[in-house]
Amino acid sequence: MSRPERLEDDRIDDWLGLHGEWRIEDAHLVREVVTTDYPSAIRIVDAQVEICERLDHHPMITIGYRTLQFELWTHDRDGVTQLDLQYAEGLDTILNERKGDLAT
Repeated sequence: MSRPERLEDDRIDDWLGLHGEWRIEDAHLVREVVTTDYPSAIRIVDAQVEICERLDHHPMITIGYRTLQFELWTHDRDGVTQLDLQYAEGLDTILNERKGDLAT
């Protein structure tokens, strides 16, 4: 399977304008999530596995007591590609469906 090309900065900026919870940090797409408790954080991590396997694309996830940080980039392109945006949109959907697990 061929991997998508690295996206231009203006394309990423346009996407970020529609997805304000995400940011760019060192050419990586990053989102932090605060959950109600540790089990809620783990439920969210578990729920996102299907996206990873479907896309064959896996984020770096840092798990804290009530926090999750998702970091995305396509390693062989050393930056953000369409795969990263697809994963991020899928994660956003999961988070919208699991509002009870998120801190307000």
